[in-house]
This record gives sequence, structure tokens and C-alpha cells, in this order.
Amino acid sequence: MQQHTAQFTEKYDHLSASYAQLKVDNAQQKAEHDQLREFVMNMASQSGDTCAPPPFWPYNNQPPPPPPAPPLC
Repeated sequence: MQQHTAQFTEKYDHLSASYAQLKVDNAQQKAEHDQLREFVMNMASQSGDTCAPPPFWPYNNQPPPPPPAPPLC
């Protein structure tokens, strides 16, 4: 019984350490993501460009049909 308890305790400690490291990694990735997002937003606001308008789709706001298939020879 003590051997099983020791094994479970060791696994728990290992999983706890792994979880703590994942939390740190996740926080770092989130910080990097936020910095990149802020950088992109700043670049977009400085460029003065706006997003292109969506393409005009006639016929009740449906996309145009695909082009016809090439003839088989």
C-alpha cells in the first residue's frame, strides 16, 4: 500500500509540475499574442488603409456561380 501511495504521490508531483509549467508557457504565449495583436493594430492604424469592402454579390446577396468546366476533348 505504501508503495502505491508513493507511486501516486510521485505521479501527482510530476503532473503538478507539468501543469505549473504549462500555465507559465500559456501566460507567455498570451502575452506574446497580445503584443503581436497590439503591433498589428498600431501598424494598421498608422497605414491609413481600411479593409477592402466585401465583393458585390447580386442576386439576393448570393455569391456568383462557379465558372463552367472546360470542355472534354
